[in-house]
Amino acid sequence: MAGNKGEEIRNVAIAGHSGSGKTMLAEALLLKGGILNRLGQVTDGTTASDYDIDEKDSQKSYYSAVLHTSWKGRDINFLDTPGSLDFSGQLYGALSVVELALITVNAASGIEIGTRKAWELARQQGVPCMFVVTRMDADQADFNGVVEALKETFGNACTPLMLPIGSGAGFEGVVNLLHPGDVPDDMADTVEEQRGELMESVISGDDELLERYLEGEEIGSEELEEIFTQVLVDGTIVPILCCASEKDQGITELLDLLAAYAPSPAYATKEVEGEAGVEDYELDLEGPLSAEVFKTISDEFVGKISFIRVYSGSLKSGDTVTQAQTGKSVKLGKIFRPQGKEQQDSGEVGPGTIIATAKVDELQIGDTLSSSKDQKPFVTPKYPLPMVSRAVNPKSRGDEAKISEGLRRLAESDPTFTVEMNALTKELVISGIGEQHIGLMLNRLQRRGVEVTTKLPRIAYRETISGKSEVRYRHKKQTGGAGQFAECAIRIEPSDRGVGYEFVDKIFGGVISAPFRQSVDRGIQEKMLEGIMAGYPVVDLKVELFDGKEHPVDSKDIAFQIAGREAIKEAVMKAQPVLLEPIVKLEVFIPSKYMGDITGDISSRRGRVIGMDGLGDLQVVHAEVPYSEVQQYSAFLQSVTGGEGTYSIEFLRDEVLPQHLAEGVIASSKTEQEGE
Repeated sequence: MAGNKGEEIRNVAIAGHSGSGKTMLAEALLLKGGILNRLGQVTDGTTASDYDIDEKDSQKSYYSAVLHTSWKGRDINFLDTPGSLDFSGQLYGALSVVELALITVNAASGIEIGTRKAWELARQQGVPCMFVVTRMDADQADFNGVVEALKETFGNACTPLMLPIGSGAGFEGVVNLLHPGDVPDDMADTVEEQRGELMESVISGDDELLERYLEGEEIGSEELEEIFTQVLVDGTIVPILCCASEKDQGITELLDLLAAYAPSPAYATKEVEGEAGVEDYELDLEGPLSAEVFKTISDEFVGKISFIRVYSGSLKSGDTVTQAQTGKSVKLGKIFRPQGKEQQDSGEVGPGTIIATAKVDELQIGDTLSSSKDQKPFVTPKYPLPMVSRAVNPKSRGDEAKISEGLRRLAESDPTFTVEMNALTKELVISGIGEQHIGLMLNRLQRRGVEVTTKLPRIAYRETISGKSEVRYRHKKQTGGAGQFAECAIRIEPSDRGVGYEFVDKIFGGVISAPFRQSVDRGIQEKMLEGIMAGYPVVDLKVELFDGKEHPVDSKDIAFQIAGREAIKEAVMKAQPVLLEPIVKLEVFIPSKYMGDITGDISSRRGRVIGMDGLGDLQVVHAEVPYSEVQQYSAFLQSVTGGEGTYSIEFLRDEVLPQHLAEGVIASSKTEQEGE
């Protein structure tokens, strides 16, 4: 098998809060590895990670970037991910294909919401973690304070593996506690104490060593190093490192630790979709090909680029593989190794490798690729649901096809961005994680030559009745030739919520022929779909056709359809019509200090808090709220919590909209209809 052997490769995600130094850490690692000849800067758009035009303009990461360098015989892939929660979908994909996560924590700012998010997602996907305290050269850098906060928040498994020499402007480097080397005299006692705690943490992860240690035997460094990777994978220890990326301090030591202890692809674990549900899958690096598409890009110039992680077997340009999800065969194009925006030609590659291929439109995020048609699909991450929606319309007539194609391609490359034509409101609706996410997608659409206008989507209200009524309607039209005649009599009454429409034929004696009864039914349903009171679909009612008349010459299908439409219109308006509004389940995740603000706000939105739970140091508020009241909840939560809060919504049911609010909706709907 050509290319790097799996045991030589290390796959590492770099995650953390926005602004915690992820991109500059990646930059420093590439510089130290000899990939770069100068350190790029986020502020001038010269980093290897942030190469997209939007990233350069805003000076922040929006997409995960695949980078790599070699160090001491290891081939290390880094996936630098965005820190903003609006773009957390990129982190989900990156964590699904690595064996280690480096979570950056700003030495001056400490733990932030992005720190917690990265930790939670890594734990959910079974990825071991190391914390990297960055910007140790900052004025307010507080390594000891950050360490205590990490222990308090994430548990005592968090243990320093490095200690800083100095801090702020006096930061001069680091001490590797496994191999201290020369230690400043004033740090000797601290290093000895911290090294003892580190050794105890490592030893506690191995029963045999622990027993020997408790019996008083001294455990050598070599034995500790032999089990270090395993206790890291088991979560017995969560090492804490530190560095100052732009001063190249702590970077060599960090690379040394990754080369020595980061888990190899042999530690990778996957689950598959079996007949009985989710099953554990045993990976065999030397077995047949198994690989996963974890990211795609829709490039305006190159076309579609698909990023693939190989788990077993080998892969080369032009290979034909099987999509496990569909059973279809797909021929790959030329494969290459990504280095930010650069592409490096690649020969045959083996397990652990991350490569990319272009212009293979059949590939989708989450696809499992195999050389065997018996391969079961890998379980893919459960991406967050998009919470913020906008209705879009092209600014220029004739751009309808372009907007649909452009949005489709954007949605293909981002599982957290969706596009749908709402059948109830007849609007094209896009949805994303937050306002920034939506704005980014619209910028990308504009670069494709399509400009759109946006507005809040119409709420998917529905109409129904709360009473009963009976109506007889006659349709008669005479124009000199063949006329139109139809008469029908109907009774309507409300059905249980969610039952829908029920048509009951109670005609006796053939006063209306069977085909014309169907015409009445068809006319009623068409009018109900259009809406009667405010232009929203009518639901949950029972219609009984009990009488009518027909004419031997003038009665026809269209006449009875019209009669049905007008009869249901009149009947609904007599049966105490009401509007139904969608009610959603709202879950808000916040630090405890914001609890009062959030619960009070929910009440002001006509919502009802139904419960609260603890989740670590976060609180979860469970509530039921009308959807119309939380359409812009993302901006509110961002403002109140400073980005520390997240939320999710899920449709529950429809409820009657209060009359005073319904009047406003009806008036607004009539105004819109008059303007069309």
